[in-house]
Amino acid sequence: MRGALRGLILLLFTAASSVAAILADRMLPGGNRAERVMGWWGRAFVRLGGWKLRVEGIQNLPSGGAVLVANHQSIVDIPMLLSAFPRPVRFIAKRELGEIPLFGRGMVAAGNLFIDRDDPRDAVRMLREAGERLRDGRLVVVFPEGTRSGDGSIGEFRPGAFYLAQKSGAPVVPVYIDGGYRAIPKGGIHVRPADLLVRVLPPLSPGEGTGGSKEKIAAAVRARILAARAVL
Repeated sequence: MRGALRGLILLLFTAASSVAAILADRMLPGGNRAERVMGWWGRAFVRLGGWKLRVEGIQNLPSGGAVLVANHQSIVDIPMLLSAFPRPVRFIAKRELGEIPLFGRGMVAAGNLFIDRDDPRDAVRMLREAGERLRDGRLVVVFPEGTRSGDGSIGEFRPGAFYLAQKSGAPVVPVYIDGGYRAIPKGGIHVRPADLLVRVLPPLSPGEGTGGSKEKIAAAVRARILAARAVL
């Protein structure tokens, strides 16, 4: 019962934070106020969930914009990553996430991008807007598995998710995250005890990253994340 109640509190808190981000974007344009609201939401979400978050390898983050490539376990992943980094973080996610009432609109207001995988024109728009964020020094997160893992396993990485890294020339940074599938299991909002981990790995070398094909980048990043998963 306590887990279900805490899950309901997190749901209501997320809705209220989304409304705040939308209003901040409409009433106080400029200054990235909506982005700040969602960053605050991410940090508070982890605290309200009662989870302990451990962050490793933060020194591996480049000083400018970078494409962060992470495995995907749970709805907790987004607040985990917002909590982990001292700099603004933006996400590229599938269109369905952006259609969640209030939350999707709040994420859009905060500068996150949602892509329709079946619309090539949407991919062109996403590349242009994501490139602008990278040039502004933002950290842009992609989840190349395309769906959440129910047991912490790491699925295949879709090469299309690495088109941004290939075209932008931005550093590619693998990020291993763990604990989300235990904190809030897939398919529900029941909160459970869990230790959360964000492990930032060294950026890919030019030969592994922007100098290679999408398939080569995907294979290199997945290998790095699988190796990080084995060291717990």
